[in-house]
Amino acid sequence: MSEFLLQLRWTGRFGNRLFQYAYGATYARLTGLEFQLPSEWEGTRLFLRQTHRVVENEEIRLALRSPEEGAEANQRRMKMVRKYYPDAELIDTELIADPYLKPGHPVCHANLCAYNATLFARMSKAHLKDLLEFSDEVTRLESYQRYSDIQGLYDVAHLRRDDISDAQYNRAHAQGYSVISMESYRRAFAKYGYPEDGIQWVSDDYTGKWHVGRKVRRRGGWDYPAGSEYLKPIIFEWLDDFLKMYFARTIFRANSSFSWWAGLLSPTAKVFSPVMDKRHIYGVDGMDEVTVDFAEGNHPHWLDDKPDLVLSD
Repeated sequence: MSEFLLQLRWTGRFGNRLFQYAYGATYARLTGLEFQLPSEWEGTRLFLRQTHRVVENEEIRLALRSPEEGAEANQRRMKMVRKYYPDAELIDTELIADPYLKPGHPVCHANLCAYNATLFARMSKAHLKDLLEFSDEVTRLESYQRYSDIQGLYDVAHLRRDDISDAQYNRAHAQGYSVISMESYRRAFAKYGYPEDGIQWVSDDYTGKWHVGRKVRRRGGWDYPAGSEYLKPIIFEWLDDFLKMYFARTIFRANSSFSWWAGLLSPTAKVFSPVMDKRHIYGVDGMDEVTVDFAEGNHPHWLDDKPDLVLSD
């Protein structure tokens, strides 16, 4: 009898994918069963320990390469899985009472794995930090060495912009992210005693509209299922930003899974997070940014009306 957890598809980009990987790795740790990935991903290069393998069955693997989303696409994936594992079950990790069940047959999912509080309660920070240790390729980077040499000596604010501040994009695509105002950050700096002129910014503001000094560098592409384009000198376009937050003394993070993970994995950073108690989609609900409070800690969810992200030690 075969028992394993198979992830049917990747949802989102690197920060979101980390939640799916964290769930699968935790499932494997708690149940002793194998966690199988739909493909290689950014973590294949970034992390030292490649504990969890890509599904080996060629027909299943090819079926899982499809970027299609939605229930019908997932049923097509399941049809191929059930060709070889007729008793395979598709579960909804965001709704199921026990996402770490061991039912005696293969289990599949296609969720983001970021909205069900029972997912987080059994995740171990120590386990994830060990699992997500950087690879030799990362630790040899000039940027890794540069930030490592000054770790814990500087403070960073992450300002998320790019697609969520693109009104035209938001009108054509489903969007759940509000645009947090610069005033929110300034209030947080003052509240917690950080001089604004001592803060270094990290942002995907490619337009320069918010004047936070986005570096000009080659923008990498993106393709499903592997994800971000590999750029040999820097690995991924966004990795410098992630490492800058990872080694910071303080992170004022954005409404972003990207900076949430930097805060969780950081060996040095105290984290302050926006409390997303409102939603206002830029260009859809008007052209306003939202002003929110910040709280000490990494626990507030990056989306409004979602459970706190609280993991075990």
